[in-house]
Amino acid sequence: MVRIITIYLLSILFYNTAQAQAISSIGTPYVQNYTKSQYKAGNQNWSIVQGKDGTIYAANNNGLVTFNGAYWNLYPLSNRNFARSVAIGADGHIYIGGKEEFGYFEKKGGKLKYHNLSKLVEPKLLENDEIWKILFVDDCVIFQSFSKCYIYKDNKVELQYGQGEPFLFAHQVYQHVWIERIPSGLERWSEKGFTKLEHKLKNVLTVLPFDRQQFLVGTAKEGLYLLTAEGKVQPWKPESPINKLLKEAQLNNGLKINERSFAFGTIKNGIFIIDNEGRLLQHIHKRNGLQNNTVLSMNLDRQGNIWAGLDNGIDRIEINSPFYYYRDIFGEIGTVYAIKIFKNKIYLGTNQGLFYSNWPASPILKSFDLKFIPGSQGQVWSLDIFDNQLICGHNEGTFLVDGGSIKSVSNWTGGWSNMQLPNSPLLFLQGNYTGLALFENDNGWRLKRKYPDPKAAVIAVYPRNDKQFWVVFNNAIQLAEFSSDQQQIRVLKAFAFNEDFPNIQRITPSTVQQNIVFATDKGIFIYDSVLSRFKPYTELNSALGSFSRAKKISALRSNKYMFAHEGQFAEVTFHNNEISVDSFSFNSLQDIVMKNYEVIEQVDQKLLFGLDNGIAFYDLNRRQTAAPASPLIIGLQEISNASDTLHHLDATVAIPNNQNNIRIQFASPWYSHTAVKYQSILEGTQTEWSVPAEIPYIDFTNLNPGNYTFKVRAIADNGSVSETTTLPFQILPPWHLQWPALLLYVILTVLGFFLARRFVTEKIKRDKLAIRHKLQQRQQDLLRKESEQNEKKLMELKNEQLILELDAKNRELANAATNIVYKNELLNNLHGELLRIKDRDGKKLSPDQLQKVNKLIDDARSDERDWDLFEKSFNESHENFFKKLKTDYPSLSPNDLKLCAYLRLNMSSKDMASLMNISTRGIEIRRYRLRKKFNIPTEKNLSEFLLEL
Repeated sequence: MVRIITIYLLSILFYNTAQAQAISSIGTPYVQNYTKSQYKAGNQNWSIVQGKDGTIYAANNNGLVTFNGAYWNLYPLSNRNFARSVAIGADGHIYIGGKEEFGYFEKKGGKLKYHNLSKLVEPKLLENDEIWKILFVDDCVIFQSFSKCYIYKDNKVELQYGQGEPFLFAHQVYQHVWIERIPSGLERWSEKGFTKLEHKLKNVLTVLPFDRQQFLVGTAKEGLYLLTAEGKVQPWKPESPINKLLKEAQLNNGLKINERSFAFGTIKNGIFIIDNEGRLLQHIHKRNGLQNNTVLSMNLDRQGNIWAGLDNGIDRIEINSPFYYYRDIFGEIGTVYAIKIFKNKIYLGTNQGLFYSNWPASPILKSFDLKFIPGSQGQVWSLDIFDNQLICGHNEGTFLVDGGSIKSVSNWTGGWSNMQLPNSPLLFLQGNYTGLALFENDNGWRLKRKYPDPKAAVIAVYPRNDKQFWVVFNNAIQLAEFSSDQQQIRVLKAFAFNEDFPNIQRITPSTVQQNIVFATDKGIFIYDSVLSRFKPYTELNSALGSFSRAKKISALRSNKYMFAHEGQFAEVTFHNNEISVDSFSFNSLQDIVMKNYEVIEQVDQKLLFGLDNGIAFYDLNRRQTAAPASPLIIGLQEISNASDTLHHLDATVAIPNNQNNIRIQFASPWYSHTAVKYQSILEGTQTEWSVPAEIPYIDFTNLNPGNYTFKVRAIADNGSVSETTTLPFQILPPWHLQWPALLLYVILTVLGFFLARRFVTEKIKRDKLAIRHKLQQRQQDLLRKESEQNEKKLMELKNEQLILELDAKNRELANAATNIVYKNELLNNLHGELLRIKDRDGKKLSPDQLQKVNKLIDDARSDERDWDLFEKSFNESHENFFKKLKTDYPSLSPNDLKLCAYLRLNMSSKDMASLMNISTRGIEIRRYRLRKKFNIPTEKNLSEFLLEL
């Protein structure tokens, strides 16, 4: 609470200081629009105020709308009707009135809790009533409708009527209260009743403090009046045009800005800001920023800026900002490349031509009435004043500007850069698209000479001394010198960007502290005349930071310069060998200027900046240095399940361990069109402040149990830093590490000890019995193993004997097969010999003679007794091999079975052919047929297949 009061007092101090400054009449203040899609409520905002903590409150068609700089919230009334009025009481409560209802919101732990005071009144009395005004008189709160006043005090509501007349609006200034009755007019109100004024005032819509003794009264149709505390009335500035303007626009409300200026909201034409002499300073309307022209309410925030509740939306008007603007909302002038104030006129050179207007502009109709100068269409590059005449460097050539007209001086295209010759006011040198040209004022400016060299585009020219000057090209810079009569130019030195520099892309000569410096994209360089080379300006580069790569350097006033880099600006001050850089004050220009073509012009105490669609005016006397409001901790919520926001801001927040993924939301009620940035640190896990960011929240995940302190501070666009807001919180340990669980662990440990001791004793007994049983079992196992080993050895002996017997059988089979083969070969040989036998006459025996012998040989070959004996022996050795084959493959023929037996014995094809009395070719054919019957793949060996059976 103490911290909030301190912030409030400091903000009030800053507010009073800010209000003493005059409202600028040049340009238009920045207007920030908040649409209903942003604040998520109804169109109309009938009343708007600022709370003690800086939060903005608006009475909206849908209820109470709040905004703290980062988050919008809507709080409906209990009857869900629209709200008409809102006011902040001395107790900090937000009092609100609407249709058939009134009450107040109380802030507790960051949340607003509604208290319905209209319940203290009989419902019939509230029928069709709407609370339009809320006043605080002594210890009473007055809710005023058109039919009656509801006076709330000591939790009771009293009614006061208008003695048979309906009310219009009540007005309070300090402790003075005026209320208008219809048709009696405006009257002074007190506990004693109503006091009429000397002059009848009707349709009074605002009463403002004018000075210590007088009040400024605004009426809907009769203009402005001065009212004294005694009730004397007189018209105020009846001859001033402001009265006519306010009558035509239909005045609706008013606001005192400071001791010298007032703002009036209207139904038809936006907001008029006037000074205490009746002069119009600003007219803010839909064409220069407002969302619409119907202003339902206004309020001044602590930064000295206006909040306007509109017929559709909410707008914030930065009247207290050093920046004012002229914006080309219709796209008629284009991007500004050059600005010059000359003979009470402002000239703007743009990509569409040359425009001019009176300077300073008259705010009666609009801030500037820019007119196009005929014949100037096209790109304007430069505007310079030479010999009290305005010269325009244009894409089409060089022109002399005279009021609202131009005259061609030269048709050499692209007047990029103009340089007046030192000590020669009647001469200036120009760098253009095709080289260098010299101009002379001889009863009027004319082209004196176009130099034959260089034959390249000259980006800039800059004087070094009376004779020498620098010439900048796209990829080089030269030091050149005039002849004594300026008839010729001689190049003294030439430097290439990629050879004599660290591969730079651009260079711009300027003067800083009486020294010529060269701004490049790699830093600032100076020229060493002794060594005839460029070297970095190390000290200045170090002090400037990123602005050491500035594209443009403009001298302001004593020891002050403006540096421009990639659309950003910084004011650099040299003082007592110290260099200070202020870039924060110009952050708002970053996204609205043409990068690398920044335009800066100083006029008196104002800086003019060329924009994408107009001009920005910066008042050097209105520089803001106040710190932003300290951030408000909006809430702390658990991320995982999106639980309701916690609002325990007065004590340490205790968070369950299973909700250790948290988000902390915060906001600084410091309002600017450049977003406030935040820095935070979580003591306990972080050691350094975070990088400034615009995001008004921060997430922490998987926080370990323990105590934490979260700190956050705000950084305004002017670089000032707020006080730090602190939020302590605690992540509780998991339930199994809390003291009830720990006590349970102790009890379980003691119980476990005794159970374990008993268990160990019983286990020792069981182990003894188990050991005894194991010994007996081991003896039995040894006996069983010995028996198994003996049986195994016996089986091995039997197997060895069977193997020997099998080997013997196989040998017998082999011998039998060999005998059969031998017999068959013998018979074949005998048959052959018989065929070769001859009789006594030398003739071979006839077939008839050999028939009987051949038959005996064939019978011997076909004798199945050898095969039967072989088959029997084979089956004994190979476990009914043939029986298994016949069962698995019933299609096998006897010859197939014979061939299978021979193959199992791994006999050669020749022996098998002999045994089967066929050729070797026949054996191969039978083998092939046998493979098909077995359906054996080609990669499988037939003999191996048969061995596996």
